[in-house]
Amino acid sequence: MSRIPKILHYIFGMASDFGGKPWSLIHHVCLKSAVERIAPERVYFYYEFEPTGPWWELSRPLVTPVPISAPREIFGNRLDRVAHRADVVRLERLIEQGGIYLDADVLVQRSFDDLLDHSTVLGREEHEQESGLANAVILAEPQSPFLLRWYEKYRSFEGGPPGTKNWNEHSVQLPRRLAQEHPSEITVLPPTAFFWPLWTEDHLAWMFASNRAIPPNGAYANHLWENFAWKYLEDLTPRRVRRIDTNFHMWARPLLEGVPDDHGASGLSHRLLKQRQRALRKARSLGSRAGRYLAAPFALRS
Repeated sequence: MSRIPKILHYIFGMASDFGGKPWSLIHHVCLKSAVERIAPERVYFYYEFEPTGPWWELSRPLVTPVPISAPREIFGNRLDRVAHRADVVRLERLIEQGGIYLDADVLVQRSFDDLLDHSTVLGREEHEQESGLANAVILAEPQSPFLLRWYEKYRSFEGGPPGTKNWNEHSVQLPRRLAQEHPSEITVLPPTAFFWPLWTEDHLAWMFASNRAIPPNGAYANHLWENFAWKYLEDLTPRRVRRIDTNFHMWARPLLEGVPDDHGASGLSHRLLKQRQRALRKARSLGSRAGRYLAAPFALRS
């Protein structure tokens, strides 16, 4: 019997607005890829706010929905950001039950069966000189020594917003250091296992706007980086997936068999609203950059 049970864990809906990224085609495709290729015994879907809409209607029968109230603190340290609350929930559920945690934007390419005899499995995430062990994919046995050690380190949690020193300290940098200190407790896979291509603009275009082949390189899954790639995904329909050849579209097609071309398609008024919102965001971004330029000393602008 394997040490890691074939139980999938998902966390979604930690905020009422879903971070501006409601349950969509990408999430359904990723979930279905995991169900078909990992063949789990159970799929738990933890949420504070349950998704709605046509894509959730397709996905809901594939999971066991579990409403939760995500923690607002850990060891007396505040968890103000929903991402940090989700970080804690995934560790707690895996420590309790074991299994496989996947972010909702992880597309599974093949079975994980050959990884299930380990105690804990994480993949490296690397970009230029930066390196970490990302928590978008975690495999662990119940009461995993590595996860227990990781969880205990939240006694020193000081999470901040993206771009600040502590943003990914406990989710990416800390597990890397723990793996170096306790290598017998964890199996570390190369970046190509889960985290390739990267989140950089050229790699996002490679996945979502190009059909230039992405070598498999032994990938178990591909993290699709929805926070960076949403412009490619927010209004995506099965019709577009079927008509335009991109790497992601070709990955998604077999997982959309039988789904109508217009499933989940936005109405005209919704598309116009989205276009207006994008234009406003772009204008604000340009205005912000212009303001910083005008405020800079002349020597820095010349």
